[in-house]
Amino acid sequence: MSAPLSERWGKPVLNKFGKKIYLDQMTMKEIEERVKENDVIFLPVGSTEAHGPFAPVGEDTIIGVSIAERVAYETGATVAPPIPYGSHPSHHYGMPGTVPVKATTLIEYVADVIRWLSNAGFKKIIVWNSHGQEYVLPIAKDVAILEREVHALILVTSWWKWVQDLLRKAGTGEEIAPGVKLETPFVHADEVETSVTWYVAPDLVDEESLRKEGDWGVVKAIPGNYVNTAGNVFPDRPFNWYDVSHLPEFYYYKKGFVGWASKAHPKKGEVLVEEVIKRVSEFVKWLLSIYPPGKIPRTWINYGDFFYNKPNEWVEPPK
Repeated sequence: MSAPLSERWGKPVLNKFGKKIYLDQMTMKEIEERVKENDVIFLPVGSTEAHGPFAPVGEDTIIGVSIAERVAYETGATVAPPIPYGSHPSHHYGMPGTVPVKATTLIEYVADVIRWLSNAGFKKIIVWNSHGQEYVLPIAKDVAILEREVHALILVTSWWKWVQDLLRKAGTGEEIAPGVKLETPFVHADEVETSVTWYVAPDLVDEESLRKEGDWGVVKAIPGNYVNTAGNVFPDRPFNWYDVSHLPEFYYYKKGFVGWASKAHPKKGEVLVEEVIKRVSEFVKWLLSIYPPGKIPRTWINYGDFFYNKPNEWVEPPK
């Protein structure tokens, strides 16, 4: 038998139970069998976006899919093909390599994908975000329920949400693991994100460029004691990062990254990623123990049960 033409697309990726992880590699029969034993599916939503001269523009998608694959390996869940183009706040626009789509376009697209994943039998759908669009994707969840009439348990989360406690230690001097510290808060293509990419895809980080060009700093219109960092990990800030008009990268961050990426190290990424995998895997196992395959709480509504479209009976007006 000849080797697959593409190692990326033509070689089956298997979980620890010896079964396929990715939906697009399964046959119809395999999908039917999968949802009977595990109806959890991850829908990775990333972006194609400038991440400096040292990291790939697909960084967000690569991080999200890599983590989802490892969780699926451990739990028997399925991973849907990722959505590699994302919604972007205004300050991301114009950077070479960044491909933004309208928030409304992404919402409708994700809602459609959710609908037909549910139709295939995946009734626990985790919209797995790895890009700064966490303010957009929950709307797709509601569109799927209200307008697409989806009967499923839909959960929207981002990888960094599972390690907020570790990210809050950045800059405090506290270790996130023995001998490992984060020196600067999580922003964009910075110490944190570059460390994560370096761990999950080491061949895609240009270390020479990182060491030469990986310091840029942060320019803020509003001080950080008012505005949260990426991931909104600090609960005492009155503005989330996406609540404020930020300085456009095109003018203020010409190199396509923010902060001090030169402080990145794959060990820092390993600590964060492995903890995410551990915690998310525990959650998936718990979820299936509470709601076995095919069983979900009622998350949908029937418009016919409401009163705004009643009564259905009427009287004729007097003649």
